[in-house]
Amino acid sequence: MFRLHAERAGWSCSQIARASTEQHNGITQIDFVAEAEVCPSCGSELEVQKSKTRSVITANEGAFQAREVVKKCTNAGPNCTPVGSQQLARIVKPRQRYSYDLIVHVGLARYLRRKQRKEIITELMEQRGIKLSSGTVSNLCDRFLVYFERLHVHRAPQLRAAMQGGYPLHMDATCDSGKGGLFICMDGWRLWVLVAGRIPTENEVHIRPFIDETIALFGDPIATVRDMGEGIANAVKPLEQRGIIDLICHYHFLTAVGKKLLETRHHQLSEIIRYSKVRTDLRALLQTLRRYRNPQINEQRFGPGTVREQLLALVLWILESDGKKDAPFPFSMPHLDFVIRCQQSRNQVDKWVPCPRTQPERRCIRYLQGIVNRLERDQRVAKAVQILDDNWQVFSQLRDVLRLSNSELPRGDTRNQPVQLPLLELMRMQQIEKEVAEYIKELEQRASPEQKQKKRPTCPHTIVLNYFERYGKNLFGHPVLYEDDGSILSIVERTNNIAEHFFGDSKQNLRRRLGRAHLSRDLQQQPAQVALVSNLQHADYVRVFCGCVENMPEAFADLDAQNISDASPLFRDHRDKQLRGLLNQLLEQDDQGLSLCAPRQ
Repeated sequence: MFRLHAERAGWSCSQIARASTEQHNGITQIDFVAEAEVCPSCGSELEVQKSKTRSVITANEGAFQAREVVKKCTNAGPNCTPVGSQQLARIVKPRQRYSYDLIVHVGLARYLRRKQRKEIITELMEQRGIKLSSGTVSNLCDRFLVYFERLHVHRAPQLRAAMQGGYPLHMDATCDSGKGGLFICMDGWRLWVLVAGRIPTENEVHIRPFIDETIALFGDPIATVRDMGEGIANAVKPLEQRGIIDLICHYHFLTAVGKKLLETRHHQLSEIIRYSKVRTDLRALLQTLRRYRNPQINEQRFGPGTVREQLLALVLWILESDGKKDAPFPFSMPHLDFVIRCQQSRNQVDKWVPCPRTQPERRCIRYLQGIVNRLERDQRVAKAVQILDDNWQVFSQLRDVLRLSNSELPRGDTRNQPVQLPLLELMRMQQIEKEVAEYIKELEQRASPEQKQKKRPTCPHTIVLNYFERYGKNLFGHPVLYEDDGSILSIVERTNNIAEHFFGDSKQNLRRRLGRAHLSRDLQQQPAQVALVSNLQHADYVRVFCGCVENMPEAFADLDAQNISDASPLFRDHRDKQLRGLLNQLLEQDDQGLSLCAPRQ
């Protein structure tokens, strides 16, 4: 077993001969003699000083006792220090028990293969005979993240050299229920996460240090791609002043315009529907109709008889339409669509449930019409529907000009996205820019001078025009990467979906590892270094990072051998941690005071 481990580590025959193995209490004991013959400080001869034993657990060979023979300098100069075995240091860090390959194995299983801690424990026990506790697995995962970030920063010059032609810097932040703020900077062409960090809010003060770190490690990008948040906008202003193109995601631009046009009335419509209890009564009606499937139930609400399944399908259609997932607001308006389906229900019932009808069907249809008529009797519904319909036409026209399809939305199915050749994508962007310029001229003609002078215009065409005047310069000018022969190799993405899809995949991985759906607290406590581990999915990154995944333990050992410690500490945002600690101290003092004052019995 020892020879196999030594050969895997690349030991020579002489190095293997210096170590001996024996059995000690049923556990293999391996001697590691210091390889050096002379003092590295003064060049004097070395002599054996002592031997020390410790337990070592590796992923490949399991557990063994490592007896290290330490040497000291015969000269005993002031700068001469004892010398230990370098080969043992390549297996496990001094004064540590768990080897580098075990750290890598646990870290990859946790963050790359999305294993839960109990699954990792079971796998190591069944396949390798290694018994670990859940706390030990967590500690090994933390050590893996620290080593990974250290190596990522240490390899930054090599990664920067591999990013030939520059890189577009995609930036975004995510949170869940206002918690767990994570900010990332990504290479949009290679999909590498360059820098990741925790932020309490999307403020310029918190964002700019990570952008500066990205620039210091990987150089200036050829362009920045971001959302419309003021924090990121202010943080990238120094880059824009240096001539770097600042681009706004077309999806976020459309979303901002759509919310300005539709959000107020759409929210008003949702409140009207909620207070009318139309949805609640329709769900109750559907549950009542399901009882007619059981002929053994005698007491039925609409009397005895049969009810066709088409009537149940009609109620379900009013509630959920075709059941497919809607696009995010404002690219779809579920409350408006619900009102329209209610208005169309009278025609649909004649098509799907034709005469003759049974008694319970007639009674049910009358009851159904009474429910949906609540919305028709409310004058506010008709007014909101009219305004939403008019503004929706303007928004749809804007979306058609920008040519943003459902597959290009963050929640869109990436499998339906067409494969865009760089040259065709460049031509498409040029056509879109030309059409936008013509559309702006059309808006200027439609917008009235009175609306233009208002701080908060109500005319939809004026609202769209104001957004173009404010953000139009950031919508186009996407840089292109050319080959030596002049052919187009790549073009900067016009959306920030790269970062959006990354956050979506990260949340799925976190749900798999933790086994629960609500991730507010988990996102808050997950270290930012986890985002860097996703780079291992890209072969070009792995080649520069460590050659191959199997070489990662050796790369981690090199970091300790060279005393490289450029990693930031793991940060878990435990809210009110210090305040909780003070509270516990006060409660302990109260308990002690009560015990002192308690009467003797």
